[in-house]
Amino acid sequence: MSRFSEVAELLAVCWLAVGGKMKTQMLSPKTTYAAYLVFKLAENSRGLKVPAKASVRFVVESQDGAEDSNDTVHLKLATDRPEHLRGLLRRAARQPNGRLPQKRGDEWMEIELGQFFNDHGDDGEVEMQLKEIQQLNWKTGLIVEGIELRPKE
Repeated sequence: MSRFSEVAELLAVCWLAVGGKMKTQMLSPKTTYAAYLVFKLAENSRGLKVPAKASVRFVVESQDGAEDSNDTVHLKLATDRPEHLRGLLRRAARQPNGRLPQKRGDEWMEIELGQFFNDHGDDGEVEMQLKEIQQLNWKTGLIVEGIELRPKE
């Protein structure tokens, strides 16, 4: 059960792209935040074991235009079924930037997309994105609750 009245479910696509953005003035200044994709996988999920690319961009408006810093990592979404996680762990161990989903206390899963430091709090936006557009296999069964920003401990 979600804390929201509606969630998004991926029915069938070849290209996967999930994203969002937020004004940094809504966040605490002088704080490091991490962005997490909060999701579940339907029983019939398929095609989500391929690496996806995540980015967290802190975009600052300056007199010369927008500047950004980018934290890009390769993620693996997979079911929480043991046979899928075993293979996923072996593949992620071979890739230095591989991140795996973690089960939360509310029965959803989360995976860190990246992190950023909110210096002053009123000088830009943070943009978060998860994308897999390299392998054109069919992807289905991803249920997205949202992208959550939390201060890093």
